[in-house]
Amino acid sequence: MSAALPDPVLAYQPGIYPRSERVVAATRGLERGRVTQAEVDGAYREDLDDFVQVQKQARLDFFSDGLLRWQDIFRPLAHAAGVPARILTRWFDNNAFFRAPELETPLGSRDVILDAIVPDGSVPLPRVGTLPSPYMFSRAAATHADRNQLMLDIARDVLQPAARVLAGAGCRLIHLQEPWVGFFGIEGGDVAPFERALAALGDGVDAGIVLHVYYGDAGRFADWLRRLPVHAVGVDLVETDLAALGTGWEVGLMAGCVDGRSSIVEDEERTAELVRRVAETVQPPVLYVSSSSDLELLPRDVARLKVQCLGGAVRRLTQPVAP
Repeated sequence: MSAALPDPVLAYQPGIYPRSERVVAATRGLERGRVTQAEVDGAYREDLDDFVQVQKQARLDFFSDGLLRWQDIFRPLAHAAGVPARILTRWFDNNAFFRAPELETPLGSRDVILDAIVPDGSVPLPRVGTLPSPYMFSRAAATHADRNQLMLDIARDVLQPAARVLAGAGCRLIHLQEPWVGFFGIEGGDVAPFERALAALGDGVDAGIVLHVYYGDAGRFADWLRRLPVHAVGVDLVETDLAALGTGWEVGLMAGCVDGRSSIVEDEERTAELVRRVAETVQPPVLYVSSSSDLELLPRDVARLKVQCLGGAVRRLTQPVAP
């Protein structure tokens, strides 16, 4: 391995992976009484087996279940906490939607049942689990409550138990999706409460917490992000100037170097060179390589090629072919 590269450099693909047409058709058929639950389960099983195989072929370092049964990033957690999620809301500036959790009463009085978020046993170890960041969760929610207090409640009463469940199920990384900061920014008065929420979320969790800022320029927040109480920070390199990130980071970096919103498939060699420049510029203690956002918005065949590019780029750097 080049001396310029941190050790280790690791690849993984978090978030929601595109579902096949068979799964989409089966779930619609179930709603209309045309197929059985067993047929739907079989379709999901095929999708999961396929995604696991894609990750194996790409030789990724952590494995995901692709959140294939998650309707969006919030609903399984809202359901686990007994919180309604009915208000259809646009997912930032994409042609996709989520149902906003409706949070008006304290969460501490609720029983949170998290069995549904545990990855299937067929997913290889080590695993990566994906959750919404407490900041995004509190800002996306429909509520009249104080959002900073709500953020701490969500971190303590929902996300920390969820992270512990995922860690107990073999997830060595807990990937927190945080597009809200990237897209809308964050006000000065919200910074300290967010830091407390992240600390509460990670308390007692036997896994690395990765906060992924995307759908916007992370460089404007680099001095703050690099000191957060997390294992690593992810940045969207489609939107972020690498030079703005600075150097000598105190925490690890997740380089989002494959575009999760474009159907153009990246060149493996050029992606490897980008990863090398990231390592040389930022000099993080550990470097993860992934996509700029999850791949849910892409065609399934394109998503597969992008995952292969991620793994191939890292292998080019860490396992060079002898002359």
